[in-house]
Amino acid sequence: MGASNSGALSREEQENIRRQYAIPPDKFDVVVKSFNTHAGKDGRITKPAFMTILSGVMCADLADKVFESFDRDGSGFMDVREYLAMMGVTHGGTLEQKLEASYQLFDKDGDGRVTRDEVREMFIMVVKQKRVARTGGSTASVVLDKTAMDAINQVVETIFTKVDTDRSGWLSKEEFMVGFTKNPDVCGFFKQF
Repeated sequence: MGASNSGALSREEQENIRRQYAIPPDKFDVVVKSFNTHAGKDGRITKPAFMTILSGVMCADLADKVFESFDRDGSGFMDVREYLAMMGVTHGGTLEQKLEASYQLFDKDGDGRVTRDEVREMFIMVVKQKRVARTGGSTASVVLDKTAMDAINQVVETIFTKVDTDRSGWLSKEEFMVGFTKNPDVCGFFKQF
């Protein structure tokens, strides 16, 4: 996707994407305008440009991970379809689409297995992001104390107890999708920090 010049989407493609992610027309128009504002002449957003766009909204580590998970072809660019998929999951999307995107974010090395360390790293990023949002500064300056790390480790263990049904020590995509769907309280862990 990102490797080709995306150009403008036809009205039919726009409508299909909008329906696929259940994005209200007004939000869809804002998302397309945002893409067009930030894309280069080749119709793509570079990773550095993406990082700049999100610099005031998201910590660099998390923005990097978001970019990597939606740059589906690994080109180092985000084309309009990849961008709309990302924004579609953010501004609409089904639970399944949101869980799919979350799995890609958690699976840091892309091996199809989400480990305890990967879940822990994601929670650490989320906690740091939330603290920076409340207090300002940068995530690099946020140090998590023993209490915060103990809470994160407890959440990770609870997730694996509920979701790792085959007790392999890692989560397959199927376990992740089914486990988070059947245990909505697990999703609530993100809200407690």
